Amino acid sequence: MTPALGPRGARTASVFFGFLVLAASAGAAPATDSPAPGPGALRVSVETIAVDRRGTWSVGTDDADLFSGSMGELQKSATLVGRQAQNPPREMVQLTARITPALKAGGACALRVDSETRRVVAGAKAGSRPPPVDRKSVAVLLKPDEERMVEVYAKLRCAPATGAPDGTSGSEPTFIDIVLSVARAEGDQDLTPLKTNDLRATLGRSASNLFSFNVPLEAGKGAAKRYRREKIEAQISPTLISGGRLQIEAGLQGEVATVSGSEATVSHPIVTRETLVLAPDEPHAFDLEVRSSGPEEGWSRVRYRIEITCRF
Repeated sequence: MTPALGPRGARTASVFFGFLVLAASAGAAPATDSPAPGPGALRVSVETIAVDRRGTWSVGTDDADLFSGSMGELQKSATLVGRQAQNPPREMVQLTARITPALKAGGACALRVDSETRRVVAGAKAGSRPPPVDRKSVAVLLKPDEERMVEVYAKLRCAPATGAPDGTSGSEPTFIDIVLSVARAEGDQDLTPLKTNDLRATLGRSASNLFSFNVPLEAGKGAAKRYRREKIEAQISPTLISGGRLQIEAGLQGEVATVSGSEATVSHPIVTRETLVLAPDEPHAFDLEVRSSGPEEGWSRVRYRIEITCRF
């Protein structure tokens, strides 16, 4: 799979990408000869994947048994090759990923990944300014036996192709049609579809949509009226089409708040962001759960499923 940036013929590009494929399990041993994790430990499996001129290839797979809330550190290095036909640039990078798992209800595992990627410059003089560090943080929630790919490093270099006018391409932009739907449920009830919106974006541009609902609640202290205010904004940014698949940055942010006429508003923020690689018409769902701080808010738990489907 060779990355392709936009229309052909306009520019040449060096493209370097680094991904981590994450998987986690508690108690049971994976399908290898390694023993099961000890009591209370989580087996975290990380495969480091690179995408460059050679295609998509694995740098290596690492397993670690970590206790919930403890941090493990992964260090990897790789030499990445640009996609130019002649004299492609090479770049050695060193990746440090700090991964903190947390066991959730139903065997799910929440993983926080804090990564640092450094370029290694051969023959650098003593005292020379070090290359900048690329830092990223992402949080993912994995169900049992689920894997998730997250981007930890991306570098793109563009230059006008030989014979092409500077700064011009003469090609139409690539449009991505996005279908965004949301469903909601109280507690353990079945999810109920609420709305579906059609969005459109081009590579390198973002499309966003705000879902907002007000849900009446039972009266609070002093018979004061109150309600639950729900706001979730989805932002979708298509970044790359390669090998018939689309890479997007998908983020959700907002809040669920209990609003009362006699008491202070109690807010529960929502923030999540992921890098996804999707095939045409392949849906991806974000499953969110927000809990109240207690029965005094008049509700206990609300669940959302926000589904993204792209056509290109």
